[in-house]
Amino acid sequence: MNVTRGFHHSVGDYLRDLTRVEKRFWVLVVAVGLIAGLGAVGLLKVLRFTQELFWRSASEDFLSGVAAAPTWRRLLIPVLGGALVTLLSLLVGQPLRGHGTAGIIESIWVRSGRLPLPRALLRGFVSILAVAMGAPLGREGALLSTGAASGSSLARWLRLGPGQARLLVACGASAGMASAYNVPIGAALFGLEVLLGSFALELFGPIVVSCVVATLVSRLLIADHPSYVIPDYALLHPRELLLAVVLGAVLGVASAFYVRGVNVMSDLLDRAASWLAPFLPLLAMTFVGITAVWLPQLLGNGYDAVNSALLGRLPFALLLVLPLAKLALTSLCAGAGVPGGLFTPSLFYGALLGGSFGMMAERLLPGGAPSGAYALLGMGAVLAGTTHASVSAVLLIFEMTGDYPLVLPLMLSAVVAAAVSRRLEPESLYTSVLNRRNVRMPATIPHWLRQEGARALLKPVSQRVSPSAPFQEVVALLLEAPAGEDLYVTDEEGRYRGMLVLDALKGHVPDHALLQATIAEDVMDTQVQPITPELSLGEVASRFARTALERLPVVDGGRRLLGTISKRDVLSQGTF
Repeated sequence: MNVTRGFHHSVGDYLRDLTRVEKRFWVLVVAVGLIAGLGAVGLLKVLRFTQELFWRSASEDFLSGVAAAPTWRRLLIPVLGGALVTLLSLLVGQPLRGHGTAGIIESIWVRSGRLPLPRALLRGFVSILAVAMGAPLGREGALLSTGAASGSSLARWLRLGPGQARLLVACGASAGMASAYNVPIGAALFGLEVLLGSFALELFGPIVVSCVVATLVSRLLIADHPSYVIPDYALLHPRELLLAVVLGAVLGVASAFYVRGVNVMSDLLDRAASWLAPFLPLLAMTFVGITAVWLPQLLGNGYDAVNSALLGRLPFALLLVLPLAKLALTSLCAGAGVPGGLFTPSLFYGALLGGSFGMMAERLLPGGAPSGAYALLGMGAVLAGTTHASVSAVLLIFEMTGDYPLVLPLMLSAVVAAAVSRRLEPESLYTSVLNRRNVRMPATIPHWLRQEGARALLKPVSQRVSPSAPFQEVVALLLEAPAGEDLYVTDEEGRYRGMLVLDALKGHVPDHALLQATIAEDVMDTQVQPITPELSLGEVASRFARTALERLPVVDGGRRLLGTISKRDVLSQGTF
């Protein structure tokens, strides 16, 4: 992906201008989107089948099935889910804990895009089963981790450089989210803002393509509609915009509390005795089952309760009690080692707190917007506050609900919530998990993110000669060249044949009587291996460590000479 090239008149021109390696990468981007979309469809079908099997309800009406179930079923099924997680953890010899997104970020930033696919598939499958059986976590954890691991496996199988491997991991994770919630725009921005930490244009294209492909797959095989179908709310009165700002500040505090609650519970459970640790999922899900006897809305990812809050159908008491109970059970299960996502529970937490704020606003200031509108703002505010990513939060909520008139107050509440939450809790929901593992994120954007490997340092070749160039011409050009520059031999089609270094010619000049018949091909050095623009700067630096040359030639897949890279430019980049 060469960002230094000019504009193209058509897609065909652009594709023809790509190197073979670049074309292969774009094929992989599409493949990752396709795999993530198919994987998401498969996992969601497993979710629905399991819910129908245990709760005798379709996923769209999960809460009705749970509420209609007898007390013993509400208690027993979550316990069985915890027993399943415990049993599989013991069989594989390691816990299946974690909500996935933090692991994906760690893979991208620290591990050069390496994620084990078998563990991700097992963890995703177990996560879906646990959520279907009542775990108060999100289904998105399974979809993100399997999509990301698929991208990592493709990169490792085809031996891509670390930069492209990291980008494919982000593409897979974003595509998994896009297909899970039918949110291609929001998922793409989530991948850029949360996973990659950059809106660089060279990263934007692959992420968008993967999300579009995955969303098309899910729309064809599942459905094409917003995740939440609600009335067209609008908050345009100045008083309501002011309330949106106040709501953002309140939920910014609530977001910081959410992040700290998850971390405090994890810290407490990490201190459990080693013999007890494998059984923590079973104990946590037992607490879930006991609580569900009185509050069935807490089971699963909470879609139905959020939808009721968006429609203004939940009583005020539940709007206050359920978010705190959800936070407690979510933190307990996540800390105990039940795999699942924290994204959807944060939507539950924000929607119900926003709905309670809306009800209080209705009582204090009659005639305003209904509580459901504030529930929607609450979703965006808490999402922005917990992830510290207000841009993707706004787009995700907009796509999930399709309510455009609320975009302005949604933007206000999300920005305020993110600012307040960051002030109170500098780490996001995901980076705080990494800090607890003593994984430190780079203080600055790493070089693999700021530039595209060797291509970023590529300089054009000022002089090149044909293999038949006379020796006198070669010597004259080398003497006239600036210090440190060499001469490159290419054929009529621009393919690299060898290089000519002035110092290397000393002692290798043929018999003076044969100088008139000597050509560039006779004295060029063919032992120097050119590099490709997709190599990372670390790999280029290792090439320079094995040669005394100040510059190395750069070729594409067809060995066409693209330019050179200097040792000085590589070393000036610092760490790799």
